Amino acid sequence: MLGTPYTHIILSFVTARIDENNTLRLHLPERLNPSWGVVPELQAQGKKVMISFGGGDFQAPDYFPLVGREEELAKLLAAFVDAQKLDGIDIDFEASSTFHTLRPPGTINGRDFLITLTKELRKQLPAPDYLLSHAPQPPFLSHKWHGGPYLDILKSVGKQIDWISVQYYGNPGFDNPSSTRVVGVESSPYNTSYRGLTSKKGHLHWPAHKIVVGKPVYKADAQSGHVSPQEVSQKIVEPLLKIYGKDFGGLMGWQFSTHTDDHQAWNTSVGQVLFEQGQLNP
Repeated sequence: MLGTPYTHIILSFVTARIDENNTLRLHLPERLNPSWGVVPELQAQGKKVMISFGGGDFQAPDYFPLVGREEELAKLLAAFVDAQKLDGIDIDFEASSTFHTLRPPGTINGRDFLITLTKELRKQLPAPDYLLSHAPQPPFLSHKWHGGPYLDILKSVGKQIDWISVQYYGNPGFDNPSSTRVVGVESSPYNTSYRGLTSKKGHLHWPAHKIVVGKPVYKADAQSGHVSPQEVSQKIVEPLLKIYGKDFGGLMGWQFSTHTDDHQAWNTSVGQVLFEQGQLNP
């Protein structure tokens, strides 16, 4: 990560558990241990380093004990951010069953949980000193999918969120083709495409500078949505830069842990386009 064009590094994933004494505790995977010594070096290069809460392995049953304890959870997460001298928190909530219109008995309401948690986190981590982002999957932003749960969340607490990194991967039908499902080149763009989310005629009208396009670095990083770095540059980044200019929010690559020497094209090809357009400082 040192010396790369990335502007923000999001470490993953911190979660939370209730122990046998009913005490709420954060849980971090051991693979993150080597990261802490590098954080100051990354920040010295001008990069922001954040921690992501949740992830795909943290599902509805894991969130159930946290409902009603959002303030306590926010304080724990904020204390962790301060202790590690991080720049903020990203919320990656993938418990999709909690968004269903007809939820099984006992299932939490994901909308309410995220709205409350976001409010509490922003109280503990005030702007502009700290960053707070979300990483929704495209279906969550579609009014055709259980009413668009993230539409409700963003309309409620959008001002407290610095940006959303939309996961245009792992969601067949929402992540390809790039021109229609990601960029939204049509006169009436697909509702979860970049243009669809920013459209005044859309269901959200979200600011362009607060949308980051998420794409997998390797094909093995997601079940769908992967395209070559050249296509990312030419069919996603370049068209969006042409439309939005400096209001284009940027690009997120999932995931750096598989970003090995044979895949430098993500840096060189994609990064070069952003350099040339003045989106990144060399």
